[in-house]
Amino acid sequence: MEFTAIDFETAHGARWSICQVGIVKVKNGVIVDRYESLIRPPDNRYHSFNTSIHGITPEMTIDAPSFYQVWDEIIPYIEGQLIVAHNAGFDVSALEQTLELYDIDIPVFDYDCTYKRTGVALDDVCYTFGWELKHHDALADAEACAKLYIELHRERELPVFEKNPFKKKKGTNPFRTQLSGDILKPDFENADPESPFYKQKVVITGLFNQWERYELAYKLKGLGAKINTNISGQTNMVLVGSDPGPSKLKKVDMYNQQGKHIQKLNEQDIKEIFEVLEE
Repeated sequence: MEFTAIDFETAHGARWSICQVGIVKVKNGVIVDRYESLIRPPDNRYHSFNTSIHGITPEMTIDAPSFYQVWDEIIPYIEGQLIVAHNAGFDVSALEQTLELYDIDIPVFDYDCTYKRTGVALDDVCYTFGWELKHHDALADAEACAKLYIELHRERELPVFEKNPFKKKKGTNPFRTQLSGDILKPDFENADPESPFYKQKVVITGLFNQWERYELAYKLKGLGAKINTNISGQTNMVLVGSDPGPSKLKKVDMYNQQGKHIQKLNEQDIKEIFEVLEE
């Protein structure tokens, strides 16, 4: 058995904002190598929610290398290898998006996911097996993932997984926060009537790399938008990020088929509009 377990921590909602990498190499069912590095994310920008999860701050990475500067050290662990991660969808996309950001070719590799194999949170796995875990430290998570993958290939039944009673409660992810309060009250008096968002009823759905939801909503409110939380026949625009609400998109299509003209804008569209307005 030979594979590489990986884990990435990110600085904010964008998956290309890697701020720590942890790698564990396994051969013949034994851990033979480890690699860990703090990474300076683009602009060294962090969101407090992410820092509350992993504890990494801008001060810790201000002098750290950028991802492209350590890629030559990382690629031997990745290229042509079987990559294993706990929630591999996240870690693989973080790797690929970061390489695309720096215009680096994505190497060929296979991958497997211990979370899909078990359906159990990593801290619950470690609690059940009695393994120590500094959760959301990239190297610690990668090592726990490696140990779990080794266990999955032993010729014996896995134990019944127990919930970790010491699990840290997560706060609300600000990138998905439900908008409420004053943000929903339009401010036409102070907004530019020439703005394309002026007096437009706007709904925000999905995740955005550039902004958390309230940040985007306040920006739109300043441009005269009336922020709504639900799609209706009166909606003028829907700002669509990644992983949008499918029911919202179905409603947009339904109303447009009925003769409405609800405009859908993706993140790139929004950025281009903002850039023109700021000129």
